[in-house]
Amino acid sequence: MTHPSQVSYQTVGSSKARPRLWIEGAKLAAAGFARGARYAIAFADGSMTLSLDPAGPRAVCGKLRNNRDIPVLDIALKELEDQFGTGTRVRVVFMNSRITVTLHHEVAAQIDREDRFRKALATRQLVEASMFTGGGVSTHAIHSAIQDYGHCARLAWVVDADLRYLQAGYAGNCAITDETTALIGRAEEIETAFFRQVDILSFSMPCSGFSKAGRAKHGRNPEAHEGAAALFGTMNAIRAANPAVLISENVAEARGSPAYILLTAELERLGYEIFGRIMDSSDTGSIENRRRYWFIALSRGIAKGFSFDHVHPGAHAPRQQIRDILQDQVPDTAWSSNDYLHEKAARDAVDGKGFVRQLLSGEETTCGTIGRHYNKRRSTEPFLVRADGKERLFTPAEHARIKSAPESLVENLLPTMAHQILGQSVDWRQAYLAMSEVMRHVTGQVMKGATRLKRAMHETGSASSGKPEQLTLI
Repeated sequence: MTHPSQVSYQTVGSSKARPRLWIEGAKLAAAGFARGARYAIAFADGSMTLSLDPAGPRAVCGKLRNNRDIPVLDIALKELEDQFGTGTRVRVVFMNSRITVTLHHEVAAQIDREDRFRKALATRQLVEASMFTGGGVSTHAIHSAIQDYGHCARLAWVVDADLRYLQAGYAGNCAITDETTALIGRAEEIETAFFRQVDILSFSMPCSGFSKAGRAKHGRNPEAHEGAAALFGTMNAIRAANPAVLISENVAEARGSPAYILLTAELERLGYEIFGRIMDSSDTGSIENRRRYWFIALSRGIAKGFSFDHVHPGAHAPRQQIRDILQDQVPDTAWSSNDYLHEKAARDAVDGKGFVRQLLSGEETTCGTIGRHYNKRRSTEPFLVRADGKERLFTPAEHARIKSAPESLVENLLPTMAHQILGQSVDWRQAYLAMSEVMRHVTGQVMKGATRLKRAMHETGSASSGKPEQLTLI
């Protein structure tokens, strides 16, 4: 294999209203293109080839710099506009006696992903993938939003380092099928060949390094946390899968972190436009007030006119009280006095630690975040309290309802695993809303909101279903 003597990444400029490509470099003469050398130009298949030819119609010009003769190729042809376009990045490869100009690989990638996405929309067959999937709560919501807009959604691959979570997803998550490839490992160690091309990629990089609780516990900056390298795995996947749509979620503190600043800056350089917002229960109407940073990255050619500022119709519906989503049959053994937690709360108050227990009567319409280790009965997470003072945790089904998530995602799991999957996931409606905003934009359809939603809530009741309301489209 013959290696090029130089590779340059340049931009097609303009001169006197004509496209212009200016090529110079230390290796021009080495490639045979010395001042005065004759050459010919040929255009074919999206490329321009310059070949040395003693009878060629053009000659290499040049200039003097520090008493050195510098060869220059100054090409101003209309065909540059036809092949590449003015202002477009190109790749210039110097070989012996030949120079080849082709579209910049990142520009070509943008064109490819946008063409694929438009074709997928036309056939209503969208391909998606998910990273840091866990049990797939967010993945399920995104999948559901695509389907609710009348498109088929096929989940090509999922990534997670914990096999147990993916096994739970395969068991109870309709978005994850037998045709979905499971990539089990850290994102940064997975070979890029396995990240097949998709239209939509969702991901949520590990949050413990970004959250206030995680930083306080580990005493390290986010970039020093073991999950920080996930940024590299995420970028590897994005480059390989080349999706037209990216949807990302993390704790609110991630928004201004160096990792996310680097991530969004690189996405913008690759030809995406970024739309970010913080969402909580005021945007969804869900009981759990889980505050999260979301961003949607759309390939630039499909981003014009996009808006990421709507709320879920559930935000306009009457708020449910917690008692409305409680299961009817909960064994009495679930209730306990939890004296040690009361004693700890008293000690924390004396020590000025600021930890306050969430003791709920059921009349509340909101509660704080329920985390991954909820089943450990940690002192600051929500407990129900009944008249005799005894307390209990929410059941997995109730936990799902609090997050507006389908109970089917965790119904066959033991409580510890069910709470882990839900506790490290999202408000289902937040993910649904993010994908709905994309589908609204690319299809021109509009969600029909409050009227149908109210009827759905009335028909399904409260505790019997627990599934999030489906939105009707017009």
